[in-house]
Amino acid sequence: MRNVIAAYAACLMMLAAFAVVGAALVFEATGPSDAAEAAANRNSFNLVTWELKHLPQKWLYKIGGVFRDEEGSDDDALRRYFELGDEIGRLAGDAPGSDGLARAEDERGDLEARVEDIIEGRVTSVLEEQNLALEPPLFSDLGLIFPPVDFEIDPPPRVLAVSPRDRIELDESYLLTPGLSSETALAIEAGVESDDPEVSALVVTTGGVATYPSVVREGRSYERVVDTVFHEWLHQYLIFFPLGRSYIKGGEARTLNESVANIAGSELARLYFDKYGPLEPETAPPTPGPSLTPPPTPSAVDEPFDFGAEMRALRLDVEELLADGRIEEAEALMERKRDEFEAKGRYIRRLNQAYFAFYGFYADTPASIDPIGPKLAALLERAGSPGEFVRQAAGITSQSELDRLLGG
Repeated sequence: MRNVIAAYAACLMMLAAFAVVGAALVFEATGPSDAAEAAANRNSFNLVTWELKHLPQKWLYKIGGVFRDEEGSDDDALRRYFELGDEIGRLAGDAPGSDGLARAEDERGDLEARVEDIIEGRVTSVLEEQNLALEPPLFSDLGLIFPPVDFEIDPPPRVLAVSPRDRIELDESYLLTPGLSSETALAIEAGVESDDPEVSALVVTTGGVATYPSVVREGRSYERVVDTVFHEWLHQYLIFFPLGRSYIKGGEARTLNESVANIAGSELARLYFDKYGPLEPETAPPTPGPSLTPPPTPSAVDEPFDFGAEMRALRLDVEELLADGRIEEAEALMERKRDEFEAKGRYIRRLNQAYFAFYGFYADTPASIDPIGPKLAALLERAGSPGEFVRQAAGITSQSELDRLLGG
């Protein structure tokens, strides 16, 4: 048994190494421009240091569980943790530096490891039900899931994305240190674009990164945390299949990978909440009485705003302008639409070619016009379950293979 445990631990270390090396290759080995490289080096995220700090934490927590007597139910712990997140957000705006804020942060910190462990166990259960447990040789008889679900709620790295100005294409991207201010992000973007006027740059905030353990952004809602945990686990799982191993090629392979993780992650999260339910408040809010004020009459000003449709239409218009060489017009259009979106409640810090290049890899999102998105949606419907969808998609590496899988 000791040899088996040692071999399993070695597999985990190998997975962590894959996460570090893979992220480094994806974000650094694409032939960067001098300005982008210099900006990334000044603000780089140290993957190795992060792994060494966080990889042992889950296992130390589980070992320590033998000596702990946890108070309250799992749902109580989850509810309190995310309530504290809301309270911290409010206090950070209203009373920064206050004792109340410090106490709330300390209490949430004390709950964090337990909350991670609860969610990991529940996510694992859903994956088992979908037959998505990858059981490597030597371990199948033990029923051990590989890769084990492991994540850390932590500020994730930012990403510097760079695209040519005359087309939408992700040329380079780098992991940057978490917590960069808006001013620093703007300075990085301006420096890259000043050094090379032919490129468009953007510093992006990520929701998570598939290191091992994966990073999931703190301050998110329970629903968003669960969705991100599934998404990042799928990246780790797919490393053992052609779709995951082809990620480094970029292009269609990366779009397929990100889109499969997005679509399947959302479907798996839906099953999670079907099984465990949402977090109900301890005291239900009072039922509002009947209103004596008549509802407002709809007007042209109140017409519904379809952000997805607006973004796809903008992307098509920008592509057309760039194809005609009308770069300045395309950039002016994006800036004008950014202001319009903000006026309608959808804030985008900066909307440019790099924005579309980065988010366009997620073919099921408004920033993409890639036909891969609808084709994967068709595959999901035909597969009948998220687990079967992932198993079928894991073997493809291109849109043509997806077409053959769909019988097209």
